[in-house]
Amino acid sequence: MYSDDDMENDNIGYSPPSTSNYKLLLDEDRFEEQYLGGQRGYYDKIEKVFVSVSAFDVLFAEIVPWSSDDISGHETNAVKNIILGSRRRVKGNLRALHRRTDKDSYSQIFMAYLSRRFLLRSTNNEEDHMVILYVDLVGSTALSAIVSTEELSVLVRIFCQEMSIVISKHNGYVLKYAGDAVIGYFPRNPDIISACEDAVKCARIMKQVIDESINTIFPQYGFPKVRIRIALDEGRNQIVVLGRDPDLLGHVISRAAKFMGEAKPNQIVVGDNVFNNLQNNGIRSLFNLREEYTLAGTGEIYPIHLSSDS
Repeated sequence: MYSDDDMENDNIGYSPPSTSNYKLLLDEDRFEEQYLGGQRGYYDKIEKVFVSVSAFDVLFAEIVPWSSDDISGHETNAVKNIILGSRRRVKGNLRALHRRTDKDSYSQIFMAYLSRRFLLRSTNNEEDHMVILYVDLVGSTALSAIVSTEELSVLVRIFCQEMSIVISKHNGYVLKYAGDAVIGYFPRNPDIISACEDAVKCARIMKQVIDESINTIFPQYGFPKVRIRIALDEGRNQIVVLGRDPDLLGHVISRAAKFMGEAKPNQIVVGDNVFNNLQNNGIRSLFNLREEYTLAGTGEIYPIHLSSDS
């Protein structure tokens, strides 16, 4: 656990990327370079907001994936920065609770833009192996009986924002939000073995963010602690473009959604395809095999593996 005294230094060990690094990610048909109030930045034509260069520096510090330098001998500091950054954002969002709108945070909007941009690079109807991740809030219906509708909306948005950032930090993308669930995907980067290990590490850090950030901050503002379930599976997914918006279709998405219900609160469940691609014995040892799981609706017998640290 990290103390609140550490929050002032929540970017220790991180150097924000230079403008030229992320300028390559900004499509000219959406982002227009402008000066406003003496500040240089970019006008998002779709969201109709101006984002300064300094704001983009902060944004990219939050969502840029870990580099090999971050996770080679410095993983503890990298995780610490994620937890501390999350605490800062959660506190800021709760302080502004009654000034919030129904709009997602700009970090969520920008991550959705990056996902769309990635998928549109591919040919329509192309198939590729990816890892699918589902993370959802357990008991959000019961939560609605404790807090107001406005408060519940903000709490769910905080949850979605923090889970989305963890996905981005692990070389993943946010596919969509489905009520109180976040659906992410991890392309082969550079191979499916790396994608599976990134996804499992992501799931474990999600649990830390819930325990050491969200569930540390929520009670300070009079809100109950929350619990999550996480499901991961791997397989071929078809990239389709429906109108202007790309999406993923495939059996793996529905399969992960079905066996997520087998996870207890605060537990991770992974499909056999993911488990078989894990080469780190330390990570493999965290899961217990359940061989006789039968998928509802299809009758398919598909082994799943449940984490032992729920």
